[in-house]
Amino acid sequence: MRHSPLVIVVAVALTTHTSSAQRTFRQADIDSIGQLRIVLSDNHVIWPPKDSNQVAFEQVALSADHRIVGWLALYPNCCTSYPIPLKLVLLRLDGSHTTIRTEVPIWQWAFAVDGRNVVLRQAPVHGGAIKYYELREIRTGRVVAAAETDSASLTALPTWVRAAMPR
Repeated sequence: MRHSPLVIVVAVALTTHTSSAQRTFRQADIDSIGQLRIVLSDNHVIWPPKDSNQVAFEQVALSADHRIVGWLALYPNCCTSYPIPLKLVLLRLDGSHTTIRTEVPIWQWAFAVDGRNVVLRQAPVHGGAIKYYELREIRTGRVVAAAETDSASLTALPTWVRAAMPR
């Protein structure tokens, strides 16, 4: 079985003397040169590699229990002067990860209040088109619920969207 570079690097980095039950992700950010940096509670630092063709990281966040770190992966786009976010990567403490890839850019994401899901906001690159929201399982990436709106108002959307998205 062949593993992605992310799985190999993270699995090696997470192999330490501290049990994963005690360890958590303490901090995750993007450094001054655009590299994602993840710090564990034992101060071990992980530098996940970029995926093939990936040009940047964006919107790094920790789950409420600090057991999952997520980020958007940005890729070149033929029709814009800027890269677009097409993947959400969710890394767990054991080194396993879920990658959610979409055809429409993921402009915003957040951990859902329940701790088992994430909420994505997607829309086409240009124009005031309809915005798509998806509630997806962290473990599998499976779509649990979906909603859409052509309005900027979140009030018409389900509670799971409103609770996860910043105002």
